[in-house]
Amino acid sequence: MANTTVGIRLDDNTQARLKKLGNSRDRSPHYLMKEAVASYLKREEAVEAEKALLKSRWERFELTGEAITHSDMKAWAKTLSKPDMS
Repeated sequence: MANTTVGIRLDDNTQARLKKLGNSRDRSPHYLMKEAVASYLKREEAVEAEKALLKSRWERFELTGEAITHSDMKAWAKTLSKPDMS
């Protein structure tokens, strides 16, 4: 996999904080930035996936009108805490 260099402008305070944290963890500021970007992308991609799922569920509801009542959902949820007797 090819790597690409990307520049980022950070203020002096942020750079100092990165360096201090990197030193305390025996990691480079570069490593910390890569980890921060990866963590951010994972979190935001999960948000986008959830939004897409909710959108598709809403579209299905609009087409079919199919829904689950609150009482049915509560009854089903209660079965989750009961041991399986089969």
